[in-house]
Amino acid sequence: MDNFKNKLTVVKHNDIVEAGYRLSIYESRILLTCISKINSMGEINNEDTFLVTVEDLTGLANLDTKSAYRNLQQAAKRLYGRSVSVQLPENRTLDTRWVSSVEYIPNSGAVELQFSQKIIPYISQIRRDFTQYRLKNVLMFKSNYSIRIYELLVKWGGNEKTIEVEWLKKRFQLENKYKNIGDLKRKVIDISMLEINTHSDMWVNYSQIKRGRNVIAFKFEYGVKNPPKHKFTNNFNDHINGISRAEIDKNARVGETYPEAAARLAKLKNTS
Repeated sequence: MDNFKNKLTVVKHNDIVEAGYRLSIYESRILLTCISKINSMGEINNEDTFLVTVEDLTGLANLDTKSAYRNLQQAAKRLYGRSVSVQLPENRTLDTRWVSSVEYIPNSGAVELQFSQKIIPYISQIRRDFTQYRLKNVLMFKSNYSIRIYELLVKWGGNEKTIEVEWLKKRFQLENKYKNIGDLKRKVIDISMLEINTHSDMWVNYSQIKRGRNVIAFKFEYGVKNPPKHKFTNNFNDHINGISRAEIDKNARVGETYPEAAARLAKLKNTS
């Protein structure tokens, strides 16, 4: 993977990270690849088009080219019908499609899409309450649940979080599936733990919380495998781009180096 692709970054509003939706792994790869091409501080509209090619996906995720053509076409057809449910203030709910149009271009092995008007505020012009990570950290996953849980870990921050089983099932739109907790663990949680630990920049473990004989919640413990390192002198006023080391340590996001975090924080200060 070349250096440019290594730096592709996904930025989503936190409301989307915790929204209710289901996607296949290929649909997720298409959407995330498009989102990574958006300047999250800039402006887009529903007339802007985004192109994802077979070469994009095979190069980023080391996929087989022959199957990638078939899967890209099938995912493009399904993606148009997919929706997302976002919780709004005052107990309101927004149900919207991800995209307003999807076109598969057979001779070039590419998908061209336009995002729906209602989803655009959650993926562009974002200046606060957002989750950010490198695209490369999730593209080797084969389960969309791995992507969802990884995004939640990044969004939560810290090093542990307890989540009710019903809360998780609602976000993943699994209310009517996996009535047996063992099935939920085996087909959703355990696979996600394995893929996150194997392919991403994070480590994660989980344990069950019971009420009587029933599992009512999962406790996740997690962290970054290789925290960013930067050499500082002993000068009390160590800064990068005018941002102090203490502020960087407090506000750095998962996967960011010190210079990257400093640049982002300086930009936020300049626009606030």
